[in-house]
Amino acid sequence: MKPSLKDTILDFFVKMLSVVLGIVITFSVQGIINRAQSRKNVRSGLELVRTELTANINDIRTMTEYLDEERASARYLFSHRNELDRCPADSVNYHAGVIFADASITLSRDALDLLTVSTLFPKIGNNQLSMKIIRAYDTCLSTASNLNQYIALRNDRFERAVNENTAGRYAQGGQLDIVRFLKTDYGAYTVQWLANQTDPAILTDVSDVEDALSAIDAYLQ
Repeated sequence: MKPSLKDTILDFFVKMLSVVLGIVITFSVQGIINRAQSRKNVRSGLELVRTELTANINDIRTMTEYLDEERASARYLFSHRNELDRCPADSVNYHAGVIFADASITLSRDALDLLTVSTLFPKIGNNQLSMKIIRAYDTCLSTASNLNQYIALRNDRFERAVNENTAGRYAQGGQLDIVRFLKTDYGAYTVQWLANQTDPAILTDVSDVEDALSAIDAYLQ
């Protein structure tokens, strides 16, 4: 029996509806998959940021501990400057090694760059968290810069003490002789300058970084 026009039209619309529903369902499912993958990628990116900021904090704290030790060593040497010949040689050598030690700090921001380049940063969907992360990295950058400027200034003071007139007196073998160095006005002044440095915690405040880490943990939970 030949189908009527009504049945033909109805069958057409049923098939068309099936196709449309299939497309809608396909896109909906794909959208769910894409959003899930995006959330997964954002989570992975934030975990990398958390790991990197934690490492930066640890490096800053290590440098802070060194500066504390440097200040303590300078105080020891300066307070005993007139009797270093009678102090234990091991102690004198240790404290001299501390104040003459090479030091520098470089903090990473690779995880932040990865978030930015991969366009994941806007997908975090939390402007407050995003600002805290940016502020944390700015703090790391400025802290590293301040610390390296301080170390450069300290090194410059020691380097200016050595010239053609003084090298033979207290800088033989490429190293300063702390006992002879402290017997000079410039040497005593330089070591006293180190001893009187302010609390290094002023240069290494990581509260913004800790705040960002707490916010990341809350977001990931």
